[in-house]
Amino acid sequence: MFEYEEQTEIIGARCTLHEAYKGYTEGTIVGDFGLRVVVQLDNGKEIVEYRDEVTIYD
Repeated sequence: MFEYEEQTEIIGARCTLHEAYKGYTEGTIVGDFGLRVVVQLDNGKEIVEYRDEVTIYD
């Protein structure tokens, strides 16, 4: 599905999903694959979202 993970400054940043996933919207970026990011939600679940579907906080 993805080829390479990029080590960028957004890994570890808090974020908010634009659309809730099973009631959760807050999480942390744990992977960056260019157009998509891996978000670990506050409940521990990791999901893949397009970068423009999340608001990333510095």
